[in-house]
Amino acid sequence: MLSVAVLIAASPADATAQWRRVHKTHSKHAARAATSGGPLYKGALLEDADSGRVLMAYNADMEWPPASMAKMMNLLVAQEQINAGRFNGNDPVRISERAAHTGGSRVGLREGEVYPLRELMKAALVKSANDAAVAVAEKIGGSVEAMVRMMNQRAHELGMNHTEYQTVDGLPPRPTHDADRTTAYDLAVVGRAIIRETNLLMWSGQEHMDFDNGVAILNNTNHLIGHFEGCDGLKTGFTYQAGFNVTTTAKRGDMRLIAVILGAPSNAQRFAQAAKLMDWGFDQFTAVSLLRSGQPLPVHVQVHEGPLIQPVAATDLKLVVPKANASGVHVVYDVAPAIDGPITTGEPLGRAIAQDEGQAATEVMAVSPIAFTAPHTLGGEVTNAGAPPANNPAQENQ
Repeated sequence: MLSVAVLIAASPADATAQWRRVHKTHSKHAARAATSGGPLYKGALLEDADSGRVLMAYNADMEWPPASMAKMMNLLVAQEQINAGRFNGNDPVRISERAAHTGGSRVGLREGEVYPLRELMKAALVKSANDAAVAVAEKIGGSVEAMVRMMNQRAHELGMNHTEYQTVDGLPPRPTHDADRTTAYDLAVVGRAIIRETNLLMWSGQEHMDFDNGVAILNNTNHLIGHFEGCDGLKTGFTYQAGFNVTTTAKRGDMRLIAVILGAPSNAQRFAQAAKLMDWGFDQFTAVSLLRSGQPLPVHVQVHEGPLIQPVAATDLKLVVPKANASGVHVVYDVAPAIDGPITTGEPLGRAIAQDEGQAATEVMAVSPIAFTAPHTLGGEVTNAGAPPANNPAQENQ
């Protein structure tokens, strides 16, 4: 049985950062276990996609060229602009001279042709088409340079402190020099944002796709698609300097993992090493469900001149842990015993914090299921909303 503790007015450090510090030794042992015989890459990372909890890391903070994985941020920004209503997937995009003459992997766009925005996004993601990536950037940002600024701004907002984009497609300015830089940690961050905030996996999870109403077929550059159970994304990258790279994700049951491989020596080995890492993760770890969205918590908050409130969980809380540790997970509650009103429905009253081996790993907000206005203002109104508003950041934005 899972144990539960109550902690009043505690304030643990950032869960992800704390987890990384505490489990560096564990990650080194995990790296050896997952890569017996020596790693065939320069850097690697395995994370729980929901919480960002690091399950294995090897040179994961090493700066490295993302190559075509730079397109992940290009497409994240584009999809977020669509989600915000500023663009539509059906918007026409006229192919510029710059896009038409972009080298490397291409889908064969010609200057003056017009395509729906979504078709170009599909080509950039699935086939890693550089001409399509430039066309998407010009449509969303107005120019490649403006889109690069938007990509770097979004990276900053996501806390990707070791990432800097100079391109929208990952192409090097010359064969031996890449302009973009990132880390395995940061690539997992943008991967989690794509999973959380977009529906791009519906494209990246397909082995083959039609382009331009069947005029061409897009063959997925991620060879794990259709060959590794549960794999549905995300993006490959290769240049001479970067070597063979992949950021990939797979879901089995309630657990989704993200794996990053940097600097593999061959196309086959980047996929073999990513598959080996994810297989190890699914074999060694399990997702423990702790709280459901809207579930009442075993704590109470007294509102001054008002009711005694029992907070509820704002979202689901689950924790990915080694299978041997599953029975030792704790939930602690950082909730003040008393507060002043007024209170709105869904207002945060504290946190429910999942702990593994005594260390904070992930958390959800403890929120009020009711609204209350003090008697001396508007008559002491109390409204039972039954559950917090549907504001679950873990859900994909469809």
